[in-house]
This record gives sequence, C-alpha cells and structure tokens, in this order.
Amino acid sequence: MCPIQGFCVSRLASMSNERARLLLHPVRMRVVIALSADDLTTRQIGELLKDVPQASLYRAIAQLHDAEIIEVVSETRRGGAIERTYSMVAANAVMTPDTFTSGTPEELLGAAQTFADLIVQSTAEHLAVGGDAWREDRFGMRHEPLWLTREQRDELSDDLKAVFDKHLQRERSEDAKLWSMMVAVVRSQTAPPLDPASSPSAD
Repeated sequence: MCPIQGFCVSRLASMSNERARLLLHPVRMRVVIALSADDLTTRQIGELLKDVPQASLYRAIAQLHDAEIIEVVSETRRGGAIERTYSMVAANAVMTPDTFTSGTPEELLGAAQTFADLIVQSTAEHLAVGGDAWREDRFGMRHEPLWLTREQRDELSDDLKAVFDKHLQRERSEDAKLWSMMVAVVRSQTAPPLDPASSPSAD
C-alpha cells in the first residue's frame, strides 16, 4: 500500500515519463524493435544496427535493461567474456498514446523519423537479397484521410489492437516468414476547416 497517495501518483507518473523518454530515443527504439522479433545477443543486435557506434549501442542496451524494458534470458561464456542474450519485456515496451505525448515535440518527431527510416531500411534489406524473389511477396502500403471524432478515434485504436493481438498470438511455423507491420495514426493539418454552410446538420 502507499502511505501518501499523492506521492505515489506523482512517482508513478515520473516513472511513466522516464520510460517514455527511453522508448522515444531513436537508438533505444530500434533496439526494442529488433528484440520484438526474436531474442538476440549484443553482437546480433549490433549486426542489425550496423550504423550505431558500439559505445552508443552498449549504453542503450544498459539503459533499457535498467528500466526493465529488456531482460537477460541467458548467459554463455565465450573465452574470457560472457555473452548475454536479451529479450523484450512486452508489458514494459508497449508505446501507448501517453508515451508519445509525455515527451517533447522534438522527441515525437524523432520517433516518427525512426519509424519512417525503419520502413525504408526493412524494404531495402529485403530487396538487397537479390533476384526477383521479392516480387512473390505481398507488400502493403496505404494512406487514407479519416474524419474521426474522439470516440471514433478510440474505436479505431481498439480495432487496430484487435488486429495486432490476433496475429501476435500465432505460433511460429516452419514456413512462416517474418513481416514488419508498422502503423502510424497522426493528425493532419492539410484539410481546410469545415464550412458550416456545407455541414449536413446546417439548417
């Protein structure tokens, strides 16, 4: 139990904000996304994030581990060193709407840029395999302008969560291929304001 409710609430809020800032950082976000697909050693993470300096990568992994966003699932002695294998702690790595709004505008833009870069990077890595095998895969990209009330926006989030939950529960089979599903729902300011005279509710 918490002896001083106000203190506990503010402490929890501080912890939530700190976790949000950890997740919004581009390098740390990429580490978490890499571990969302499989358990990896530090060396394997480094092979996936070749553009990240080793010192920065080690620091990011240590910070995520200290925050319990990732955890060590095994240790193997190789020569005079211990090689650790990390796994993502799913419950602590979820990026909720509060994660994005508790940071700064610059951190939100950084997160958006990281997501955009990952789409390009994942596509480029797949195309680099060579040949025309990529033509056999089913890629999907779609952009739609949606006019939603706050309640409808919440409904959309519930629908997307149901889709993710359905497919995340699938067991990995021998003939399954790894896919990256990246969804971004952001406000748009490109449309003009609604003309009251054209509103269906207008007299």
